[in-house]
Amino acid sequence: MLGEQTMSMTIHQNTVRPLGNTMTGPFRPRQGGGNYDRSARVLDAMVDLVLRIGYPKVSVQDVAADAGIGKGTVYTHWNSKEDIIDDVLVREFDQVHDQFIAHLSHDRRLASLHAAGCVLYQRVMANPVLRAYNTRDARVLGTHVAPPVNPDALGISLASVLVRQEYLELLGVNGLIREAVCSEEGQLSIEAVVNGFVARPDAAEDPKECKATSRLLATVLRRAFEPVEPPTPENQDRMVAELLALRPLRSGTPMRLAEARTAGER
Repeated sequence: MLGEQTMSMTIHQNTVRPLGNTMTGPFRPRQGGGNYDRSARVLDAMVDLVLRIGYPKVSVQDVAADAGIGKGTVYTHWNSKEDIIDDVLVREFDQVHDQFIAHLSHDRRLASLHAAGCVLYQRVMANPVLRAYNTRDARVLGTHVAPPVNPDALGISLASVLVRQEYLELLGVNGLIREAVCSEEGQLSIEAVVNGFVARPDAAEDPKECKATSRLLATVLRRAFEPVEPPTPENQDRMVAELLALRPLRSGTPMRLAEARTAGER
């Protein structure tokens, strides 16, 4: 199993008390100055609001007021609040992905399915918005949550990420999963396992419980889908290099943020 340092990637405490599940997670405080652009202010404002009052109650006017800009300015970049929350979710997941990639380059053990699943579960569940998306917490995100089964339109639910065909094929080529796992049945099996763990939001509320659950998930993934013999360092290193080059776990969803639209285009 992974060492304590890898298994407990640093989690900063959130200063916002989330609606629904209460485990705190990463949050970027407001910044001042010209480097903090309007689009980032809008996305952070949406995070503030969905955690405070819940997405169903949020309006574009609320987002604009919280960001300290005009409503019209918001509409020059997004068509609707649905587009804004999509961009929030994609941004949050891609930052989790980038944190994972940063650790991957220093720890070849993360090349395996079970280790990736373990660390990504911890990071996703530590982020209150991503946790709500994955656990389908309607109090936070209403109906704007991960579907119970794939496909996930945004491609950011933990299950959809870990069963991505390109990722599984890389694992298979490098001998890190059993040959049958690359089949449709194998993908459905992994999806069912991951969704089963994600569907326990109570296990994500407490950091210790979350870590224990992530380790149990890793054990199930390893025993069910990986070869009995441990991987060779050469195969792990090759997998790491390919993950760093191809980034198959990234969302792949383009941000909906658009450059200044005219009123007639909206």
